Amino acid sequence: MSVRINNGYVITANAQNACMEGCVIVDGGIIVYAGSEALAPDMDVARTIDANGGIIAPGFVNTHTHVAMNLLRGYADDMALMDWLQNSIWPAEARLDEEAVYWGTMLAIAEMVSGGITCFSDMYNFTEQIAKAANDAGIRALIATAVLDIDGQGDKRLQKAADLFDFVKDYPRVEAAIGPHAEYTVSPEMFKKVGKYAQKFGSRIHVHISETFGEHSECIERHGKTPIGLLNSLGLLELPLMAAHCVWISDEDMTLMAEKDITVLSCPGSNLKLGSGIARVCKMMDTGVNVSCATDGAASNNNLSMMEEMTLISLLQKGVNHQPMLMPAKTAVRIATINGAKALGLEQITGSIEAGKQADLVIIDTSGVRYCPKTNLLNHFVYSGSDADVKLTMVGGDILYEDGKITFGDIEEIKAKASQQTARLVMT
Repeated sequence: MSVRINNGYVITANAQNACMEGCVIVDGGIIVYAGSEALAPDMDVARTIDANGGIIAPGFVNTHTHVAMNLLRGYADDMALMDWLQNSIWPAEARLDEEAVYWGTMLAIAEMVSGGITCFSDMYNFTEQIAKAANDAGIRALIATAVLDIDGQGDKRLQKAADLFDFVKDYPRVEAAIGPHAEYTVSPEMFKKVGKYAQKFGSRIHVHISETFGEHSECIERHGKTPIGLLNSLGLLELPLMAAHCVWISDEDMTLMAEKDITVLSCPGSNLKLGSGIARVCKMMDTGVNVSCATDGAASNNNLSMMEEMTLISLLQKGVNHQPMLMPAKTAVRIATINGAKALGLEQITGSIEAGKQADLVIIDTSGVRYCPKTNLLNHFVYSGSDADVKLTMVGGDILYEDGKITFGDIEEIKAKASQQTARLVMT
């Protein structure tokens, strides 16, 4: 469908960070024009949308999630990471099945599109159901099957990871990856196998790295190397690798990651809630590391708001470094959009508003009091906005959310099905 969105303030997140009052024209799911209305081509469109002076921005790219964990939102709060995992989350997850993961994912997608997220990167189990839900909804996704072998089931999980590549081949907006969970759950031998599979399928690797001080220091005790150092010694840094969290990585790790073009998936909200710490994002970026941001799962956040993560990643860097000039609004927007697309290897098709890219975009309602006076809409977007301001979310030209309603399902049915599954998972 062809669409023209008029009367907006366009935040492009392009190489020049251009912002302007203007319009965006979409045809066949592709952005064909973004700029001033005076210079826009005169073309017939199926629908014209008035942005009413609001923001037209790239959709958010949520680079590290466990979407089906929406089922466990609020179940285990105010706990340290390993206690949270071992004594609450893993026992509940042992009861997961395909139906639970499908409805948990649909609930998460409904939440994400209502907050302007157009693409997510996931690591979890029952990933065929995550892929099916993503395809059913029409959202863009990179999905990694979690691989760990502390229970002797590593080869079985690795085969499931391999199977996913064939499963998603007919899903136009869904791609597969491989997700070795973390150094403390994956043996060096299994990491090597993961590397071979990633080479075979030409895929990205999605892994948790140095999320807590204990994880980081215990890896050094076990292997004489940091988690990044260990993966480098095993050859995994020669492959496209996405490193989630990276709260405790060393300066040497950062230098190595910049050299190897390893992307960080920073999760400030989850790291704060679990007491894991605050990642040195500005130091990473100064070193040359591509940094994106993400929500993590809703069991440890407890929401999937990229608007909130975008704000947090900026404010935290200013606060911990005692430098208010750090992480300006334009940088925070890039971290939440185009940097995320680069992390997923999708920067050529999404992450910014530019002619020739997929029409993955959002319209933000700026008529509310938090945007008044309209002194600087870019700054308001980062420092004042919330998910409640999202008026429309579009993926590949398809509208998935508009005026408070999802377009791909019955939200009451999704909520009811998800609630039924949660009752079964957390039974005592």
